[in-house]
Amino acid sequence: MDNLTFNCVRKIVSFVKKIEVLIYSTLFILFLFLLLRYVRFFQLENFNKWTLPIAFLVKIAVGILFNYIHQKTYGQGDLSHDGGTFLAEGKYLNDVFFQSPKHYFQLLTGIGETPELIQQHLSMTEYWSAGDLTLINDSKNVIRVHSVIHFFSGGQMMIHLALMCLLSLLAVKNLFLSFKQYVDINKSLLFWVLLLIPSTIFWTSSILKEPLLFFGFSLFLRAILYEQVVWRKTLFFSTSMLLLIGFKPYVLVILLITLAFASIYKILFKEKFVLASIFIILFTVVIGFVLDKPRGTVINYLTRKQFDFVNVGKGGLHVTADTCFYYFQPHQYEQLRINNRDVYLKEDITAYKAYFGSTRKPILVQLKPNKKAWKIYYFQQGCMSYIETTPINNSSIQLVKNIPEALTNSAIRPWPTDPGSKLKLISFFENLLLIGFLIYAIWNRRKLNEQEKHIVFGLVTFALLLFLLIGWTTPVLGAIARYRFPAQLALFIVGFIIIKSSKFKLWKTTSS
Repeated sequence: MDNLTFNCVRKIVSFVKKIEVLIYSTLFILFLFLLLRYVRFFQLENFNKWTLPIAFLVKIAVGILFNYIHQKTYGQGDLSHDGGTFLAEGKYLNDVFFQSPKHYFQLLTGIGETPELIQQHLSMTEYWSAGDLTLINDSKNVIRVHSVIHFFSGGQMMIHLALMCLLSLLAVKNLFLSFKQYVDINKSLLFWVLLLIPSTIFWTSSILKEPLLFFGFSLFLRAILYEQVVWRKTLFFSTSMLLLIGFKPYVLVILLITLAFASIYKILFKEKFVLASIFIILFTVVIGFVLDKPRGTVINYLTRKQFDFVNVGKGGLHVTADTCFYYFQPHQYEQLRINNRDVYLKEDITAYKAYFGSTRKPILVQLKPNKKAWKIYYFQQGCMSYIETTPINNSSIQLVKNIPEALTNSAIRPWPTDPGSKLKLISFFENLLLIGFLIYAIWNRRKLNEQEKHIVFGLVTFALLLFLLIGWTTPVLGAIARYRFPAQLALFIVGFIIIKSSKFKLWKTTSS
């Protein structure tokens, strides 16, 4: 067979495979579409039966757009390439099943997982071997989820995307059920707003961990605000706890702190929003100073997370060396010899040393040329949207001083003049929309009952705490836009709870 014939055959085979992928993916999406249309479990009472199927197609379309943007920005330092790694490493883990089902289930559950097992089956992975305190936003549990999906997806990304979109659509349904009785506007409008909030629909229509976080977050609120049957409330609450622990444990911590603060507000300070806020702030400060060791642990953890994010944001090289990381800045590359994933020092060098799964403060150390290769863990140019932030430096006083900066960076930025791609303009206009909507809603607010005030207090508290945590630790505007979507979502819901329905005359309230 000559080269021309061989190339023609190869192109035909490639074309046929693409057609097979397209057909299989289309049939799978059609199956989920019909499931949403005809299975009663998925439907919303008093809604058109086509509402959820159409909403599902909207999310699929946004997911395709997300993947297109991902492909265009891959490798540009926007921390947007996690999805491809999750999918690839999910396939590596799935392949373990066909070599040893026992080893697969050990890795899938974490029961019996050992460094030797990882070296045997997953030595080619980037994320799997990271310590409990990782340098970038990764999670073994996301890889585990995708490894299970690989059993019937055939590695087709659209199958993974469709399932994540279905999960996050159910999250929108859960949020709608949680808040529909507390708004005075048309219920159909509420559903579509919850679906179409830009940051929410964008980040949850992906194969990242956000759809799983969103589903857990929505189950938590549904269990607290909607479910009355004890077994259902228990089931949803327990499932939400497992999901949040598995995919975004800091969101769960903030939710539990919010519950505690909201309980103080409800029991001690009915109708006294400002007084309750002042009491909680003073109470937190006093507890923080009294409990010296827990305070030190938290501040140490925040310092370490900020340090890691700054290094990722600026760019650089992280290598693994037995039980620790070494971090080298871009200007030090000339002093290194890099061979594939192996790194050697050419001469003495100063670098930061950090430890796996530890919140110990990284320290500057003097390193000598190594005989045993260090392995590359993270190697990338700086993020386009990196911004300078004030170091916490394990200081509780500095942490407090950083509050205005943290809230500005996480709740208001990016500005049009900030670094980053043109996508920052979408985030900028969404911030303007949110701020303008809240001002309008407050100006045209209605009289709330006790339960509605309690919910508003909780949502505002949750948003502020999440904004603070993100602002304290994250110096990359692209990552901030991704991480803060639950806080923005909470504030949009606050606006719809407090606004008068008469201000939306085109959508006069209907019963549901």
